[in-house]
Amino acid sequence: MTELCPIGIVVIGRNEGERLKRCLSSIQCQHSGPVVYVDSGSTDGSADYARSVGVDVVDLDISVPFTMARGRNTGLDYLVDRHSHCQFVQFVDGDCEMVAGWIKAGLQFLLDHQGYAGVCGNRSERFPDATIYNQLIDMEWQGRAGEVDACGGDAIYCIDQFQAVGCFNEAMIAGEEADLCLRLRQLGSRLMRLDSPMTVHDANMQYFSQWWKRSVRCGHAYAHGYDMHKNDAETGEKNYQKKPVLSTLIYGLVLPGLLVLALLLSVVNSLALAQLFLSITVIVILYIRALRNATMSKPTESTRQNWLYAGFILLGKFPEAQGLLRYYFNKALGKTSKIIEYKTESRIESKIENKDTQGSDCSPKD
Repeated sequence: MTELCPIGIVVIGRNEGERLKRCLSSIQCQHSGPVVYVDSGSTDGSADYARSVGVDVVDLDISVPFTMARGRNTGLDYLVDRHSHCQFVQFVDGDCEMVAGWIKAGLQFLLDHQGYAGVCGNRSERFPDATIYNQLIDMEWQGRAGEVDACGGDAIYCIDQFQAVGCFNEAMIAGEEADLCLRLRQLGSRLMRLDSPMTVHDANMQYFSQWWKRSVRCGHAYAHGYDMHKNDAETGEKNYQKKPVLSTLIYGLVLPGLLVLALLLSVVNSLALAQLFLSITVIVILYIRALRNATMSKPTESTRQNWLYAGFILLGKFPEAQGLLRYYFNKALGKTSKIIEYKTESRIESKIENKDTQGSDCSPKD
């Protein structure tokens, strides 16, 4: 009797088009076990295509607000219900390709290290040089191998431990992965990042407005995560997301407000001139700190890239502040936050010629 594959794949997506086709192909050419695609109301035929290539499809109820957490949880429920032999699940977003050999490598690590609840590898952008925003995201994905506090949206988890902490929080429109990993660590589990290519992401981010919306979503995630765990004193996690929330408040709201006030009063008030000088000095210090952190965490990047990355970290405080305010405003009104989408359906490939992809075939990558 053929031994059943102990891992299943859960893919989530909405109107991913060609990206989903590449995603499913990259999985099926290296994985013979179950694959579940959870569709969040696509209108481009994504669900039909997935069925046509033999993938199990779950259509989410469109009357309930979509979140990535809800999609992943629904896919896992389906997987466990129909393929109870699966001990592990690989989550992957529908805009990503799976690099050949990753599933085997990640699964083997968890089989050999039972103290770990999850494992991830390296994510990279499909077209990092196409736009400045793609380049920024590609730099964001990079990180050092070793034990980590959290994995991202693409990762392999032990199903038993995943379910033991209550799965993803479906009320979160962003930041649900870090929240899950926090609860796994509170349970005593560990997480690992391998120095191995895992997925190739296709952000297709062409406009400043897309970058801004993505940063707004990031600020919302900071606020939601902090608000949920600010009283977790008994677990030692009471400061979870406190630092980015305070940083966003200071540099995205308070300092700009003081700077504007100083500019308005500087013509008539010498004290305001001192305030203006102090505000500018603090901004310069923040940039220097961001540049230092970028250089330390991304030593392989060029000086130009690190300067660019640091600049957008500073600029990102403004949309992050908007996201933070949005979270607390909705909470005060008792409103459910809606998912913040930044992608467009226009394709970037038409503007790019002769670009290699890292996960489009089934051959091992060097």
